[in-house]
Amino acid sequence: MDVVFEVASERYPLEEQAATRMAENLRVKAAHEPGAEGTAGARAVADAIELRLIEDTADPISLGGDGAEAVFYALNAPTGGSDRPWALYDAVERLHDERLRQKS
Repeated sequence: MDVVFEVASERYPLEEQAATRMAENLRVKAAHEPGAEGTAGARAVADAIELRLIEDTADPISLGGDGAEAVFYALNAPTGGSDRPWALYDAVERLHDERLRQKS
């Protein structure tokens, strides 16, 4: 089952194993790196992923604000492989860049 993320009205599916790994990484980051970039929305996104997997639902997880930042930093972390979901990464990167422009 894929977990579907929605960014700016576009949907991005993520394979179950990759979504599980992302949720685990987000939980670890939230627990062990409080205050670091991308931690504000990490736990909420991890909970949403877990809920989709447990309930086996295709409802998309809408990403924006802190949730999009959390996913951006989770996907930006080195994984040791080339399995990064590029379409989702590009979508949250655009939100991240816009957020930076608004702050400056």
